[in-house]
Amino acid sequence: MKKSVSKTNLTGVGIIGTGLYVPEKVLDNEWFEKFSLPPFDDFLDNSGVKERRTCSKEETGSDLEANALLSAVKNANINIEDIELILDGPTLQDQPMPGNAAMLQFKAGATKAAAINVESACTSLLSQITIAYGLIKSGTYKTIACVASATWTAVADYTERSCMLLGDGAAALIIQPVTEGKGILSVHLETDGSCWGALGCNYRLPRRLIQEYQSENFLKKNRKKIYFYIDRDGGGLEEIKKSGPIKTPRVAKKALQKAGYCESDLDFLICHNPTEILVESWCREFNISKDKTHITLHKYGNMGGASIGANLHEAVTSNKIKNGDLIVMCAPGAGYHYAAIVMRWGQ
Repeated sequence: MKKSVSKTNLTGVGIIGTGLYVPEKVLDNEWFEKFSLPPFDDFLDNSGVKERRTCSKEETGSDLEANALLSAVKNANINIEDIELILDGPTLQDQPMPGNAAMLQFKAGATKAAAINVESACTSLLSQITIAYGLIKSGTYKTIACVASATWTAVADYTERSCMLLGDGAAALIIQPVTEGKGILSVHLETDGSCWGALGCNYRLPRRLIQEYQSENFLKKNRKKIYFYIDRDGGGLEEIKKSGPIKTPRVAKKALQKAGYCESDLDFLICHNPTEILVESWCREFNISKDKTHITLHKYGNMGGASIGANLHEAVTSNKIKNGDLIVMCAPGAGYHYAAIVMRWGQ
């Protein structure tokens, strides 16, 4: 029997279901040896990624998202028709316009749901949860799906080592009213727009052609296309190394303070996985051991906004997270965006 959300004591708002989908094809680190990739930087070259998934020729980002959403619907024990609103945040849209939200709604069969795009890079799911929380708390909706995906491997620059960081996949969360005292307790979002061009996707030449640029070669064949890039100067790599270890936990501590807690109250940390070095530094900031977090970076790579959803899904389904646990979800994202959510797990 499917769950009802009409109980009068459901005054909280929380996550009642999680879903994950990754493509079948695996690229291990040996696959990249044929490219003779030069070192990028120790901070990223020692990321901890051992494998990543990549879409087949037939798969698009909205396909990944639909599979993840259906997985979350099953996990939440609801019907797809129960979803009233879909918030979708792909790292790359299948096409420039309209965005993936409408295609996701159609492919998943969520015929009663409105669907809009809400994208803030690797913080997309947390931005969506923040919006869903407000809409459900106000009584506008009862059931909202938050979805994020990455199809990074299509835009990886295979002339530089940063391509080894990237993987494809999608994650989805179902948000509904929950029992008072459970669910979302606080949120905190920040943006440093001065770093908007530090990393992301843009039309450019591959790194090696930029370094070995000769006008006659460029004129012979224009090889500009959308590539994932990390700026090696200024707000890019240097800013990641400087602020990466401290800004995300700082935002998370602000969210904890809003909820009336401190880091010593934390039971479990769900964070984005840019590199293992950053995850380890965040654990030190919270004074928690690595068994109080969950990492998927080694097997899925960086899946953008989907990474944090993948970590939550696997932590919940493997019973690492228990009913009543105080959870912090936090992430940095290109832009730079920073987001944190504090939850009391359970319904």
